[in-house]
Amino acid sequence: MKRLAALIVPITALVSALAPAQENLEMGKMWTFENPPLTYLQEEYSFAPDQNWLDSLRLASLRYGNGCSASFISPKGLIMTNHHCARSHIASVSPADQDWGKTGFYAKALTDEVKVPGLTCQQLIAMKDVTSAMNKGILDDDPKAAEKRKANERKVLAQARQDHPGLQPEIVKLHQGAVFQLYIYKIWNDIRLVCAPHLQTAHFGGDPDNFTYPRYGIDFTFVRAYDSGKPADTSRHYFRWKNGGAKEGDLVFVTGNPGSTGRLLTKAQMEYLRDAQYPMVRDIIDTRLAGLRAQARANPAAEKALRTQMFSLENAQKAYKGYHTGLLDENLMAQKAQAEDAFKAKIAADPRLNQAYGQVWDKLEKVAKELTDLEPKKRLYSTMGSQQLARAVAIIQRVAGGEGPDPLNVPLKLPGGAKGAQRKSFYLQIERAKKWLAPDDALLTAILGDRTPEATADLLEKSRVKSEKFVQRLLSKELSVEKTKDPAIAMARTLIALRSEVAARLSELQATQSELGIQIGKALFAAYGNKVSPDATFTLRFSDGVVAGFPFNGTIAPYKTSFYGLYGRNIEFENAYPFNLPQIWLDRKDQVDMTKAVDFVSTNDIIGGNSGSPVVSKELEVVGLIFDGNIEMLSNRFVYTDAVPRSVSVHVDAIMEALTKIYDADRVVEELVGQPAAPIKEAGLRRDSGKQKARSGR
Repeated sequence: MKRLAALIVPITALVSALAPAQENLEMGKMWTFENPPLTYLQEEYSFAPDQNWLDSLRLASLRYGNGCSASFISPKGLIMTNHHCARSHIASVSPADQDWGKTGFYAKALTDEVKVPGLTCQQLIAMKDVTSAMNKGILDDDPKAAEKRKANERKVLAQARQDHPGLQPEIVKLHQGAVFQLYIYKIWNDIRLVCAPHLQTAHFGGDPDNFTYPRYGIDFTFVRAYDSGKPADTSRHYFRWKNGGAKEGDLVFVTGNPGSTGRLLTKAQMEYLRDAQYPMVRDIIDTRLAGLRAQARANPAAEKALRTQMFSLENAQKAYKGYHTGLLDENLMAQKAQAEDAFKAKIAADPRLNQAYGQVWDKLEKVAKELTDLEPKKRLYSTMGSQQLARAVAIIQRVAGGEGPDPLNVPLKLPGGAKGAQRKSFYLQIERAKKWLAPDDALLTAILGDRTPEATADLLEKSRVKSEKFVQRLLSKELSVEKTKDPAIAMARTLIALRSEVAARLSELQATQSELGIQIGKALFAAYGNKVSPDATFTLRFSDGVVAGFPFNGTIAPYKTSFYGLYGRNIEFENAYPFNLPQIWLDRKDQVDMTKAVDFVSTNDIIGGNSGSPVVSKELEVVGLIFDGNIEMLSNRFVYTDAVPRSVSVHVDAIMEALTKIYDADRVVEELVGQPAAPIKEAGLRRDSGKQKARSGR
């Protein structure tokens, strides 16, 4: 531990006045623990956290699985995250004849807690700047920079594993590679399911309410970390529970692992996303989601298996729409242009910085324009949904000595596809290709020529690749894949050549863009140092904010919602999906305190990956659980503002009402609040009974 402590940079060496790189903190507030904005926090909130506070905040926080966040909330290893983060894990441990995802789960005794195979939580133990080591031997404009940096990374990680056996090292690239940190993690790999609400309680409002507010989702799950077969001792660092939670105007902190942001992207790079990448990604998501929904409708028994995938795609569908809408917003793009001009002016004002970085923006603009042209080819130079073409590609790759599937294992019909499904898939892909590619594109010419899609499909179905004997003769080189006139093989030859050409050019452009991105990061660092927060990297950050409502549809969105609203929405939609409630929630409605908060909003800076992040007070008491943001928050991916964007959290009171009134989770309640659950429940029931009598006039 002494060795680990030596890795942590002393805070006193990092304190400096916060001077935002751009107006209104456009670079956001996702602060790293090695560079906390202490002066800013003092000036903004009159709050001066010390090293113990920062250590406790960090060590009580976790990275959950492969895409979410979590936190310790008891001295006995109890962990809180979102139900939607744990959904696949709950499904994986549900008995074959039960569906704990839908029905909920509660382990009444410690021995009933269920181990989740493969699930880990990662705890950030220490950090160290390794920028010099990562850049060792690399000169400016070095054509082998990426290769050398990768070799340096292997050396740094090897040394870290030697120095810290049993821990997991990770290289973190900040400011697009201007700075590199070595993060050291403790891995908790014995994680057991403790408590989860019904799916419909957590997912209340479903896709229509996703990325909206007011919200009424009670999206939580508790798991527990075990060590040597016993509940982990986390008594030194965990967040205490605060009944009553946060109130409007309170300072709160969110700590978690935001996935990625693009605030250091140039305006030209944002235009590439706006005009090329996002429209195509949205098209792909829409198509896949429509297909899965059709499968679920056609086969209700498959719905359980498809559920998580559909929820994920529904979330991605709205997320990309929000990102894209932000980039289509003229005001946001104007704000980005203004901020970029200010940044460039600061670089131009310093001859040394101008010499080093003044041309980077122009170079990135050229790269972005070429990427825009190549995007449709990258996405659509494919086998177009034709299984014959897919088998032909596999044959040519195998003959050339490349990796890939055994051609004879490539089915000639779509797995599980109904009659005519392959043709429909082929026609759909051809229509997409016509939409996005130029009319004279080489691939369209090779596949269609002057034929209709129907005629081309007929031709492909006549291909001899369906014959095992023909395939074997090609694989043995008895027949030449280069000379055969088989239509599928001929089309595949052109496809492979075109795809290889595009892939090679994309690789060159991406390498160039990566190195230019490092230059932008260095320019930012040279101009502003550690006074701005880096883009998100799915590593631990903390963000400051306040609990506050926002302007909404000509009125004001309240800072919190209540159980009155939850049940009201259920009644207004006549208990129809996705506004239905599990029967126990309806049966016990009179026991629930309708005045208690369900969800609330705050100005904390979050993005995907923050799901499951705790919301804590400055006293490090947990007051909420991040599970979403409003739709306006999504454009914060590129330019941060807090006028309307909000983080959406489950209020601790909603979780406590669920535990005490619905799930009878006395054991967990006692662990959270440090006292028997019965008095808490009875006091609530007496209070609720009194309110019911007052309302009825008795």
